[in-house]
Amino acid sequence: MAKDYETADGSRIAPLGEVDDFEVAEGYPDVRGWRVDAADGTEIGKVHELLVDLDAMRTRYLDVRLTSEVAAAPEDRDVLVPVGAANIEQGHDVVRIPITAERVGLLPPYLHGPVTREQEYEVRRHFTFGRAAAEGVAAGEAASATRESRDFYDDEAYNDRRFFTSRGASTESRDASTGTGSPAATSAGETEVRVPLQAEDSVVVKRGEGGQDEIIIRRPRSDERSAS
Repeated sequence: MAKDYETADGSRIAPLGEVDDFEVAEGYPDVRGWRVDAADGTEIGKVHELLVDLDAMRTRYLDVRLTSEVAAAPEDRDVLVPVGAANIEQGHDVVRIPITAERVGLLPPYLHGPVTREQEYEVRRHFTFGRAAAEGVAAGEAASATRESRDFYDDEAYNDRRFFTSRGASTESRDASTGTGSPAATSAGETEVRVPLQAEDSVVVKRGEGGQDEIIIRRPRSDERSAS
C-alpha cells in the first residue's frame, strides 16, 4: 500500500481508509462525515477522508468534499485542507477552516491520486498567506522561506495534535516507548497508554533510562483541591 502512494518527490501521503494498519486513535474524534464551515460561516462541504503521512504516522490533510454550490460543478469536487489549519467547534460535530467560502473555491482540486509536493505548496499557500501578511512578511519572502525549510511539515498548518485537541479532549494518546504518537494516524498494532487528564493535573515529561521519555502526571489530593 505504501509503495502505491510514493511519488518522485518522496511524498507518501495516503487516505486513511485505504491503509490497513492505520486507524483513528481511541479517544480522538473520527471527523469523517462531519460538516465543514468556512471562516464566514458558510457550509462548504463535509470531511470525506483523512490523509496520513505513512512515514511519520501523522495526519496531514482533511479531504473535504465540497457542496455543489461551492464546487460550482455538477460532479464531486474534493479539496485538501492542512489539518492544523482547521479546528473543531466546541460542542458540535463541525470543522471550521480559516478561509472564506470564496477562497475555498480557488483551492486546487484533489483527484484522489498521489499527492505531489507541487500540489502541497499550492494548497499551503492559501492557508499561510494570511498569517504571513499579519506578521508583516512579504508574500514572496514567505514563499521563499517555506521552500527553504528543512522540513516541509515543520509548520503549525500540519500540527495534527492542534486539530484533534481543539475540542478540549481529555485523552492523550502516546506511544509507550517513545512518548510520541499521532492522534489519528496510529498503527493498529501499536502499544498505547492513555490517561484521562483533568484541568488541575500537572504533566511533566522527563528523559528516563535508555533515553526514553517518561510522562509523569501529578493529580492533586482532595484536600489540595479544596484549599485552592
